Amino acid sequence: MDTLLNDLRYGAKMLWKSKGVTFVAMVSLAVGIGANSAIFSIVNSLLLRPRPVAMPDQLVELYTGEREKPYETSSYPSYLDFRERNEVFTGLAAYSIWQFKLGGGANQVEQVWGETVSGNYFDVLGVSAYRGRTFSADEDVVPNRNPVVVIGHSLWQRRFHSDPSLIGKTITINNHALTVVGIMPPQYTGMMRGLSAEVWVPAMMIPALEPSLGEARLNSRGNRWVTMVGRLKPDTTIEQARARFELLSKEMQAAHPDEWAEKEGNSVRELFVSVLSESQTRVHPQMREAAYAVAALLFVIVNLVMLIACMNLASMLLARAVARRNEIAIRLALGASRRRIIRQLLTESVLLSSIAGIAGILLAVWLLSLLMAFMPALPEGIRIALDLRLDWRVVVYTIAISTITGVFFGLTPALQSSKADVSTVLKDDSTVATGRYRKSRLRMSLVVAQVAFSLLLLIGAGLVLRSLEKIRPTRLGFSSDNVVVAPVMLDEREYDRRKSHEFYRSVSERVGALPGVQAVSLFEGMPGGFMSQSRRSVEIEGYKPAAGESLHLESVMVGPRYFSNMKVPFVQGRDIDERDQDGAPCVAIVNEVFAQRYFGASAALGKHLTRGRDSQKQVCEIVGVIRDNNFQALQKEVQPLFALAVMQSDYRRMTLLATTNADPASVVSSVRRAIQEIDPNMPVSDVQTIGENFSVVLYPFRLLAVVMGACGLMALLLATIGIYGVVSYSVAQRTREVGIRMALGAVRSDILRLVVGQGMILVVWGLALGLLLGFALTRVLTSSIFETELLFGVSATDSLTFAGVTILLALVALAACYIPALRATKVDPVVALRQS
Repeated sequence: MDTLLNDLRYGAKMLWKSKGVTFVAMVSLAVGIGANSAIFSIVNSLLLRPRPVAMPDQLVELYTGEREKPYETSSYPSYLDFRERNEVFTGLAAYSIWQFKLGGGANQVEQVWGETVSGNYFDVLGVSAYRGRTFSADEDVVPNRNPVVVIGHSLWQRRFHSDPSLIGKTITINNHALTVVGIMPPQYTGMMRGLSAEVWVPAMMIPALEPSLGEARLNSRGNRWVTMVGRLKPDTTIEQARARFELLSKEMQAAHPDEWAEKEGNSVRELFVSVLSESQTRVHPQMREAAYAVAALLFVIVNLVMLIACMNLASMLLARAVARRNEIAIRLALGASRRRIIRQLLTESVLLSSIAGIAGILLAVWLLSLLMAFMPALPEGIRIALDLRLDWRVVVYTIAISTITGVFFGLTPALQSSKADVSTVLKDDSTVATGRYRKSRLRMSLVVAQVAFSLLLLIGAGLVLRSLEKIRPTRLGFSSDNVVVAPVMLDEREYDRRKSHEFYRSVSERVGALPGVQAVSLFEGMPGGFMSQSRRSVEIEGYKPAAGESLHLESVMVGPRYFSNMKVPFVQGRDIDERDQDGAPCVAIVNEVFAQRYFGASAALGKHLTRGRDSQKQVCEIVGVIRDNNFQALQKEVQPLFALAVMQSDYRRMTLLATTNADPASVVSSVRRAIQEIDPNMPVSDVQTIGENFSVVLYPFRLLAVVMGACGLMALLLATIGIYGVVSYSVAQRTREVGIRMALGAVRSDILRLVVGQGMILVVWGLALGLLLGFALTRVLTSSIFETELLFGVSATDSLTFAGVTILLALVALAACYIPALRATKVDPVVALRQS
């Protein structure tokens, strides 16, 4: 221990003695370690950290689906059957993500997201209330009998100002009075991945909250809307649970063939149950591969920065080793063993990396705070549930990479220094030392690798940034200029089909009459945004689906002249207009992919789609074909899509879009007032411009662009420092040689060409290797493992990006070589020749 303390004291003294080198190395490492820790914190929060429930390793989720789409929801009657017949769970619960209207009266209504749950939901998860209680078993039996609600801790603080007497009081949800029986602890935000639930309502209250759909949701086997979650018995494995539910699925197919072997035209979809562990469902299973691929990509990016920083560290330690060769030789001459020298030098490098690790943790905290501060405004009621605290995983990870960095990148300089030839060094044979330095392939290799990795990161950052510029709404096939969006959520207890149509007509007329408003449209969800289109089953005239082929296709509801107002180009036909009202012949509009896939070379106009079942079947004529680049432009492949007229359907959740000839922000307040004049109970706090809404869609792309751009700049800076350090140190070691050359007649331009040329040779090799790595990177960015395009509207081998960043890095490297070369031209030959 005394020896270790002595090594630490001496190491700290030597680091302080060379403050410049220590500072640059520490900052370089801190940047790499901080970026790694920040990215790891995000990945840890989304993918690695278990949900805050009791014994999460015993928790599983169950999905009902077909082979092509296995991770879908289940019907409530099926859940009840499984709950009664399961033999592998201590309990089986059900939940569904839901949007509620909280409060009543002008300026008091807001939309909140929550979950409708079975009565045993909290018991199965093993989560207790922070105040009050959770639901009891008798509140899960009779519909509408127990009007109770549990609210989230954040909602309790924000809306109710942490009122301790709230338990037992009533709040209004969907214009229905519910009694608050419990408040959840702050760490529990529901089963919504990455988003925070703020309200929990018993599933048996759905008929009261949504009269038109509630009974069907509870009783219809064709209405699949719940996700099942179970807790394994202590002596049961997940493989046994899968085997049991495979058998139960077959029994359900025999007992209820209409639900478990659905017919779509001439095809049959056989359903089955998938049982997944809690760790497999932290991200929705459909997105799990893409999420892990993005996480891996981010780790590769920040670790490249870390690697460049470590190369700088290795270069500086090698330089210090050369500068300290006399000290090391004297210690060896006085009897120090090689092992003792290596241990001392490793102690110094680990001490340096440990200080950088502490600074990196502080930097990571700042980066995470910055990330949350720049998060875009989300639609009303949606709150991010990201716990980005630096828990033990992040701390252990940071300590590990700090220690490994210090040992691994300090080992080579330590081994090299401990091999010093005592007699040669003590004779101060600078010629031999300098010659060895010039022949150091390791230092030159480090420079080449730094340049290559820096170019790789700059290419990736350039491609993603150019892609981000091209995925603005105006590039997606619809207009985003001067558009205000206002979500409309009609209360089903007050608005039947006729009244909802009257409301849409009235609000369109009133908003359309506002000063500065040119046109008003209605759209299901948000164009290119949050919760845009739904999936609906159809039958297509003249088309016979293949065995197992699904006609459960993407669709949207739109109001009159939506496509014309949003400047969506038509290939054929007309837009939906005022002729297409309730009672008129049903019409539909399809995109190009739909027309080509299901009608081939024949014209789609005049053909028919059939939606609905049995007595509710509706035959719709295709009256228009739109371009493919609408709605789905961020997907890997454009999917078939059809649009229906909202005035011919029973749909109560729409978005009003007002196109203006002025600044849309100045119209927002007028739109809010116009809506509340018609219905004071309508939530209006989420009225915003379409650009503000679209920022939510682009946030993952912006995050990736910011990370890659920042890493590219850091890599450029670190590579510049590395090149400058190598060339500058080379000049310092070759002072005598430069003096001799100048004494023999060399002029300044000759010295400049010599020094800059030798430095740029390394840069050129690095650029060539970086270009090869860049072409490999583009294959990753366009890989099928990503659900959406990461390079939208940009070629994977975009010449402008490749040429631009290559020239940029070459110019910066040239400057890094030129500055020390300029200093070399000022060497006095007389002074240089006096050096022994």
